Amino acid sequence: MKVTVVVPRYGADVLGGAETQARGFAEEAARRGWHVEVWTTCVRDHYTWRNAYAPGETVVEGVVVRRFPAALVDTERHAALSLRLARYGSLPLDDQYAWLESGPHSPQLYAYAAHHAADVDVVVALPYLAPLVHYAAWAAGRRVVLWPCLHDEPYAYLEPVRLLMEGVWGVTFNAPEEGDLALQRLRIRPQRHAVLGEGVSLTTPTAAPVRPDTLLYVGRLEEGKNLDTLYRFVRRYADEGGALRLVVMGRGPWGPPRHPAFDARGFVSETEKATAYASALALCQPSLNESFSLTVMESWLAGRPALVHADCAVTVGHVRRSRGGLWFRTYDEFVAAVEWLQANPHLAERMGTNGRQYVQANYTWAAVVDRFEQLVERWGAADG
Repeated sequence: MKVTVVVPRYGADVLGGAETQARGFAEEAARRGWHVEVWTTCVRDHYTWRNAYAPGETVVEGVVVRRFPAALVDTERHAALSLRLARYGSLPLDDQYAWLESGPHSPQLYAYAAHHAADVDVVVALPYLAPLVHYAAWAAGRRVVLWPCLHDEPYAYLEPVRLLMEGVWGVTFNAPEEGDLALQRLRIRPQRHAVLGEGVSLTTPTAAPVRPDTLLYVGRLEEGKNLDTLYRFVRRYADEGGALRLVVMGRGPWGPPRHPAFDARGFVSETEKATAYASALALCQPSLNESFSLTVMESWLAGRPALVHADCAVTVGHVRRSRGGLWFRTYDEFVAAVEWLQANPHLAERMGTNGRQYVQANYTWAAVVDRFEQLVERWGAADG
């Protein structure tokens, strides 16, 4: 099979759930002998969108990576519209398209997609939130599978998003709850759709004892991850005499406060991250909007439970199905969950084991790419 993956940023040093998802899929597809290309930009950092990589073709882990320069069309306009959308929850129709048009783009990538998409069996594009993905998908035209990584957020309600999801050849979701959001709440009607999932792997951690006073957060440090809530709860609990600290791993503008209860470590190696998972009381994922949550799965692979926010349907769904953790909404519920895990180490360990079994049964990259191959064959056969 010949497959192309379109993603705005790509590389081992690129942070982001969708970007990690794209790389895992591409590398697994290449391992099974498919011809795999990635069409992406020269950008590493999605805060500045500066071109950091050299344009052109390279081969990375068996994947042909084609990089094209990115161009910021109207940074101030795009930022102002994004802020207005976040503040008010909607935009007038003209402004919806202005948001799409003013974002980071790559005309050279679009031109390449228009001329070469017919040379491959399927084009996989992700995530939906990137204006570049919209333009590239429309330029490619045929056999585009959108892997949206959809969240219940104002962007999901925009008309351009609906048109994209209903216009592509097919849509794949990371979790059943993401599909429910698109099909039930947003009432989007894709031509074809399926729950595909995402693959997860984790470096073997260094042996280390579990520290019952340590929670872990891993991921981008952004306002949209609901980190204010987590920081506030941890600081209050520590100030009230609770035995708890939060280890924070990741980059971004929303770092923890300067306080003895927080240990900010920045971007760390895969081995250090895996060891932190394995030695924590639990991973805490406070985000309200996830389409999958790679870090929850990684924590389970390390054998530790997850503590998630009750208002995130996707992460709560995973926890319910796996029996791999707990959820909270209020401060009192957060404290009760932490203290229950501390008081019941054997049950906490059992939750971690449950989670590991859940990931291994459903979310290896081999299983995900198998499902992808089967659905492409099924969708293609239905086309005649």
